[in-house]
Amino acid sequence: MEQNTPKFRLRLNLFDGIVLLLALAAAAFLLWRTVKPDTPVQADTVASSTVRYTIRFQRWAPGSESAIQPKDRIADNIKNYEVGQVVSAQAVPALVQVADRENRRWVWAELEGFEDVLVTVEAPCTVSDSAITVGGGYEIRVGSKGFFRGEGYMGSGPIVAIEEVQG
Repeated sequence: MEQNTPKFRLRLNLFDGIVLLLALAAAAFLLWRTVKPDTPVQADTVASSTVRYTIRFQRWAPGSESAIQPKDRIADNIKNYEVGQVVSAQAVPALVQVADRENRRWVWAELEGFEDVLVTVEAPCTVSDSAITVGGGYEIRVGSKGFFRGEGYMGSGPIVAIEEVQG
């Protein structure tokens, strides 16, 4: 009598075939990621310099810019980074954006009873390809809003200008 052993037959339907192909593709991708050589990453070029930037403290009471004196130390109020030393402070009219409904656009208008203070700060910095960093970790960018404090005052507003000091 002959032994009846069935032959191995792989019977896959369409769904099983798709799942098997996806599993093989994932395995091939993972194998490729582990075997391929790493590309060297270029480090940012870093240079030390001095930077002078201007902060616009917004909506201060008239006459209060006298609290800001040259040579005051200014720090970030959130992360406590030392961000530089005041060079000058100048009061300018406070500006806000209001809707011009007739022309359907936004316009700048002077805000009565308040003034903005332009504070120029000088600080040693590190300049890299991606950012200018002062105070060991505070990145400055034109347009970024900051919260700052000095001796006897606190203010918030955007950085409106940055320039590198020569020499």
